[in-house]
This record gives sequence, C-alpha cells and structure tokens, in this order.
Amino acid sequence: MKFRFIYLFIGLYFSCVKGLAQEKLYFSQTELGFLYGRGMENWEGKREERMDFTFQTFHGARFTPKQVIGFSVGLDQYQDISLLPIALGYRGFIGKEGKPQIFGGLDLGGGSAVLEKKQEDEWSKSWYEGGIMFSPMAGFKLPSRKGKTALSFTFAYKRQEFSYFQGYFERGNVRPFTTSLLPPGYNSVTETAFLYHSFVFRMGLMF
Repeated sequence: MKFRFIYLFIGLYFSCVKGLAQEKLYFSQTELGFLYGRGMENWEGKREERMDFTFQTFHGARFTPKQVIGFSVGLDQYQDISLLPIALGYRGFIGKEGKPQIFGGLDLGGGSAVLEKKQEDEWSKSWYEGGIMFSPMAGFKLPSRKGKTALSFTFAYKRQEFSYFQGYFERGNVRPFTTSLLPPGYNSVTETAFLYHSFVFRMGLMF
C-alpha cells in the first residue's frame, strides 16, 4: 500500500509541474535516492545498518539569479516507519549559467507520520508522531544542451526526530493520580523518542 502511494505521488508531481517549469522565476528540483545510517535498537541493544528509500521535490522562486528560497515535500521510507518531510529550503549556486555548477542548500522543517496506522485494542492504543528535521546539502548541477533542464546529484546529511507512543486506557473509575498532561480516557502514556542520523544521496532533475 505504501509503495502505491509513492508511485501515485511521483506521477501527480510530474503531471502538475511540467507547465510551471517554463517560468524563469520558478525553480524545481525533484530527486530519488537513499538514506544510509543506523536503525532502531534490537532486543540485544544493537543497531543494524540500514539503507532506505527517499523521494523529495523542492519548489521555489529565485530572489537572485543564483539563489532560491522555497519549500520541499517528500517521502522517507525507513525500515520501521514512513515519514513525509515538509520543510522550508534554500538553494545557492556557484558557476556560470549554462555550465556545470556546484550548489549548496539547507532544508529545515519536520517529518509527518500521517501514513502510519494507529494500533488499538480494548486495553491500549499505540501510534507514531513525527518531529523536527534538519538537512544541509551540497551537490552538482549538470545542464542539458538546450539548457531548460539539468541533472542534479545531491549529497546531504539528514537529522530526523520521531516518537512512538503507547497509551493504556482507564479501567472503570480507577486512576492513580489526576494530571492534565494525560489525554482524556488514558491511565498512562509512554513515549519512546528516536533520532535518525542519515547520509543521503539523491539524483534527479532541476527545472
């Protein structure tokens, strides 16, 4: 089901931005790639290496010929959780227009866990929530002969926070203490916080 969403998301993107790409002020960068890092701890307390899928599309406006501000959305398909990163971003380029260029950038935002289903039974409920995302990057832009599009190769670092919650429902009128910090109807809620550090490589197209 998650991979059907990926294909639908990518297809809708390319059908919507084709006409917009002709505008001089408009800038678009769409890439696919992988996230490399360490996953969650297993029952032995060890973390195994992971190689995960990432998709990102950035849309912005040039405020100088070589500088762009905008926003990005995407999909990070980790082994344990699917997150939708949404961020404000910056891209800056070094080099002559129409020639290969070096670029740098920064995305700052958060990752949403809206794709993750909540698990619930008569005793408890569990769910994921996303957190802050931070990603500096650098890469190369290789323009086509006609100059309307360019290949992009991006190397980045991504810091992503998210949490797992486990809540237990009240049974009858018994409750150990009263606190406004607990959601209504819960006797207790535990939070396990996670932090993923990833090396990112993506490639795609710039318009």
